[in-house]
Amino acid sequence: MGLTSGWFAALLVAAAVAAVAGALLLWPRVRGPRPVRFGARIGLILLCQVTAIALVMVTVNNQYGFYASWDDLLGRANSGGGTPAPGASATPQVPDYTVKFTPYTQGFQRATVRGWHSGTKGDVIVWLPPQYAKPGFAHTRFPVIEVLHGIPGTPHSFLRGMRLGRIMQDQIAAGRAEPAILVLPTITPDRVDTGCADVAGKSEVATWLTDDVVATIAHNFRTLPAPRGWAVMGISTGGYCAARLVLDHPETFATGAALAPDDPTHGVRCPVWLEQTSTPRVQLLVESSRQDPESPPRFADAITAAARPPTRVSTLRLDRGGHNWNTWGRMFPDAFTWVSARLEAPRAVPLDPSAAP
Repeated sequence: MGLTSGWFAALLVAAAVAAVAGALLLWPRVRGPRPVRFGARIGLILLCQVTAIALVMVTVNNQYGFYASWDDLLGRANSGGGTPAPGASATPQVPDYTVKFTPYTQGFQRATVRGWHSGTKGDVIVWLPPQYAKPGFAHTRFPVIEVLHGIPGTPHSFLRGMRLGRIMQDQIAAGRAEPAILVLPTITPDRVDTGCADVAGKSEVATWLTDDVVATIAHNFRTLPAPRGWAVMGISTGGYCAARLVLDHPETFATGAALAPDDPTHGVRCPVWLEQTSTPRVQLLVESSRQDPESPPRFADAITAAARPPTRVSTLRLDRGGHNWNTWGRMFPDAFTWVSARLEAPRAVPLDPSAAP
């Protein structure tokens, strides 16, 4: 039974109710010496507390998507590929990027992707716009937007915290955004927070996000070429990552959006440092809320102040809202519209017989 399944949550509700009912029923019926009665009643109280705490923890996890599965909770998910056998090559001469994405939920597909160059692996969730499967778009390639989660969290957090696909579909239907493929990769494939940088001896997250994930999606779906057809955006730590990646990898991403990012002056190759030492030809949006104590508007101001042409930074601010899914959900529609306007629109191109479906 899955950690996030409705049946497991229902089972915990039943267990919590049964524990309370059992305690009320058995409390006056406990027999034996006083120490035995005392111990039995303490056990009844503890059983009620344990079931209640488990129910609360699962409910919170289902709401915010901290852990997507039992393997994720126990540290067995998103782990690297292990140590190669003696004499074996860690990376084959010709990496195979073919991956089978299977239907997931809310119109998304998912797969576990191997990072041929980063040496890791992790979950990647994909949403295709409605136009992708229509006959009239059979030879059309689409722009791609990588969307990065916060920490704690996983790609599955977006499916718990908000209906991200529906937000994008509404923007497309209203003519405010071009049809685009959404890609939700894990930003902690080795369960280490590196700020989406390559950190020797820990995890090569930048390589994972800009090389392995990009190559896998381009191989399995009809995508436009980088960088004009690719963008990156994210929330919280993912927002920090989006700013860092678009500034550090203009060969991959032409534009990006950082929603409520972490402090841009801290970390390995932080966004402000990158702006002070380079001038990539990219465009970046930074969204913040005036009431967000964890990502105040001064973070956006720091990124704006450090930018030098041809780097261009724009800002949007909400008057109300804290560091939470409700606030980020109000940020995403404008962010999708802004990013879409700076990406290459879907276009028809001849496809080779071996091209992605």
